[in-house]
Amino acid sequence: MNDSQSEIREKIIASALKAIAEYGVSNTTLQIIADGAGISKGSLYYYFKTKDSILYSVVDEDFRISRRIMQKYRAGELSKQQLREAIIAGFKERLEKKNKNRLHLYLAYEAMLGNQELMASYKAKYDDWVNDISEGFSIAFDVENSAWTRLLAFFFISTMDGWCIQDLLEVNAVPKKDAVKIMEAIFSNSEKRETMKLLLNGK
Repeated sequence: MNDSQSEIREKIIASALKAIAEYGVSNTTLQIIADGAGISKGSLYYYFKTKDSILYSVVDEDFRISRRIMQKYRAGELSKQQLREAIIAGFKERLEKKNKNRLHLYLAYEAMLGNQELMASYKAKYDDWVNDISEGFSIAFDVENSAWTRLLAFFFISTMDGWCIQDLLEVNAVPKKDAVKIMEAIFSNSEKRETMKLLLNGK
C-alpha cells in the first residue's frame, strides 16, 4: 500500500470514528463513512469489504499502542523509566477514549454473537496484547517475563475492559484520576515497585 492509499485508508477510519460519535454505531452506514472520507462507496470497498472491518481497524489502533511502546524500547528509543511512563500514559489514554471503548464493546458483542472473522481477530489481538504488556511489566519491575507477568497483564487488560464498561454505563465508582494515581504510584514509587517485584517472583 503506497502513501496515497494509506492516507485514504486513514481518512476512512477517521470518518468512521466521527460518524459513530454523531450517529451511533448502528446508524453509521458505509455511505456515510464514504461521504465523510470524500470518496465513493465503490472506492471504499477497495479498502474495506464490510462496516465491521472498518470499525475493527478503528479499535485495532488501540491494540497497537502496547506494541509500539515495546518496539520503541527494543530500538533503544525509550529508557526503562520512559517505558514505565509510557505504560501509565497508555492506561490513561485508554480510559479517556469513550467513543472507541463503545465501539470496542460493540465489536466484541458482534464476535460473541457469531461473527467468526471478528472472533478470530480478537483472539489474536488479545494474545498479542497480553504478550506485549507482560514483557513491558517484566522490564518495568525488573523481573523475568513469566507466567506471573502474563497473569498480571491479563488482570490489567481485564481491569481496563471492566472499567470502560462501567464508565459507559456511568457507574463511575472510582474517579479516573484516582485510578491513574494508583498506576503512577505502582510504577513510579520504588518501594511499591519492589513489592510488585516480590509478588511477580512468586514470593
